[in-house]
Amino acid sequence: MKAEEVTDTIAKFFNDLIGAWVPGAVLAFGLTLMHLGPVQLQSIFKLGDTTSAALTSAGILFALGHALLALHEQVLKTPLTKLGLVKAFDEAKAKKRQSYECFSELVKAQQAGTGAKDWDYNDLCSVALSVSAEAGSMGRRFMFISLLCNGVGVALTIIALDFAVCSMLWPELLFVYDHAAPWGVQVALMLVVAWALFRRGEAFFSRAKATPFAIAAAELKVKKDANAGKATA
Repeated sequence: MKAEEVTDTIAKFFNDLIGAWVPGAVLAFGLTLMHLGPVQLQSIFKLGDTTSAALTSAGILFALGHALLALHEQVLKTPLTKLGLVKAFDEAKAKKRQSYECFSELVKAQQAGTGAKDWDYNDLCSVALSVSAEAGSMGRRFMFISLLCNGVGVALTIIALDFAVCSMLWPELLFVYDHAAPWGVQVALMLVVAWALFRRGEAFFSRAKATPFAIAAAELKVKKDANAGKATA
């Protein structure tokens, strides 16, 4: 295996790990600070001194992060889009981009039977990520940022809703801090940050789905022109 392939594999692993681990950690630490306080959070950190406990905690946070991402995809994404709070990826509009049409024609020209027009958008996107290492790297980087933003946004939303409900109905469940802003201000701040993260997450998701075509088309065009030049010579 080449050094570039090893580096790429490690990058994929850490992107997936961090993209799910960070949202899970935000939710777990946020709920702990809200209900138990900083002293209990420090006690939880001390439990992770051993290797086995640290690995177990990392696995739990990783699974929790994926649960948050699933919650965003299956529950929150549709209402956020319908309310106009975020702008979802428009596949029909993306198909009209010059980069997509150019890449589609290049793929079609290299096929012997079926045309690229019969391919699904996601299939062509996978081809673009496969034929160009730079496009694949760029697409994965944008998707990582998207997942990270959406996961943290869901974590902040859950914390804000939990804090609001407990503040109104069961204040005895909350840890009392000597100096704290009014609960309404804290809830509003967390929801605004979550909304901003959702918007940024969707923006990078759109980039991850559209940008690879331009990079892959450029590489294929250069290779095609180079081969044509050799044939002429």
